Amino acid sequence: MDIAGSAQRLEVASLTGCTRARTPIGQRCWTSTNAPPPSSRRPGKLKTAVVEGGRRSGLQVTMAQNLYGPRVRMGNWNEDAYLEEELMKDFLEKREQGKLLIQRNRRLKMHLLRPMQLSVSEDGYIHYGDQVMLVNPDHPEREEAGVFLGGDLSLCMTPDEMHAHLSDELQLPCGLSAAQAIAPVGRSTFVVLSVGRDATGQVLRYGQDFCLGITGGFENKMLYLSSDHRTLLKSAKKSWLQEVHLTDELSHLARWQATFLDPQLRLEHEGLPVQANEKILIYHCHTNQALAVHRQLFLRTYFGKEAEVAAHTHLDSHRAEKPKNYWMLVTGNPTDASSTMLGLRRQSAEDAGAVEPAVVRHPQ
Repeated sequence: MDIAGSAQRLEVASLTGCTRARTPIGQRCWTSTNAPPPSSRRPGKLKTAVVEGGRRSGLQVTMAQNLYGPRVRMGNWNEDAYLEEELMKDFLEKREQGKLLIQRNRRLKMHLLRPMQLSVSEDGYIHYGDQVMLVNPDHPEREEAGVFLGGDLSLCMTPDEMHAHLSDELQLPCGLSAAQAIAPVGRSTFVVLSVGRDATGQVLRYGQDFCLGITGGFENKMLYLSSDHRTLLKSAKKSWLQEVHLTDELSHLARWQATFLDPQLRLEHEGLPVQANEKILIYHCHTNQALAVHRQLFLRTYFGKEAEVAAHTHLDSHRAEKPKNYWMLVTGNPTDASSTMLGLRRQSAEDAGAVEPAVVRHPQ
């Protein structure tokens, strides 16, 4: 009987996966990794142990959560506090020195949008040293397809949008565009300069070389309207034609000539004074290309959506320049220093259109 009992216990131990090969009589073959035989399990007690274990673990988690309050500092709290102090000190120092990005942005915008006063022409002609605006007069849409920017467009300097948000200085070379604003400001007021000699006060004539400078609202800075032949790496952004830009270098690339509008009377007007507030053509001396505005090509600038400006002569079927190449050297209004002659003409036209002719009734 003892031999049969021991053999039975060994068989049961092998079936339950017991790791002990020899088990004394009267002891159970249990290990920490194996469950007891099915016949010796007690479901009630095991369930109770599991429930009690769950309650104990929940109690421990609740106690661990109650250990931390709102005043307890965790992590690298000391390093974070010192970092915040350093950031605040750096911010206050930059604000005192005016080096914050928003301060630089405001200074640049203040210079570019500073109100300017145009020169008043007493004899109706343009003189060297006059402050004028270059305006492309409004004309109806013809061969342009799609969206067309109407109205009078003035030539304006346009700094790079990303660089304008990071610095209060102009990046050279500076771009150009045509905007609908006709008020004289720092970015749209040009100065007629002579070439080679000081001719301030003298009359500008057709066929004479001159330069167009702009200060941009700054005190001691002068940029010149320049252009050069287009290349694969240097051309207009939208039309891929000859690029026009502003640079601080006064060279042969910054020379322009005023040409009479009518090609049949162009030779007769050679050497005559250039009239103010009249349509003319502005040709580049080095490339013999006329200054043009592309109203159907828009640029995303620092001041919004504006038209592209390039140097290209657009001719029609009669070999005459198109309205894209028409420009007016607009002077100031003698009666109002803050307005221009272009605004005075427009106001006069509106007043003339508002007056209705009187109706005369004859007695019957």
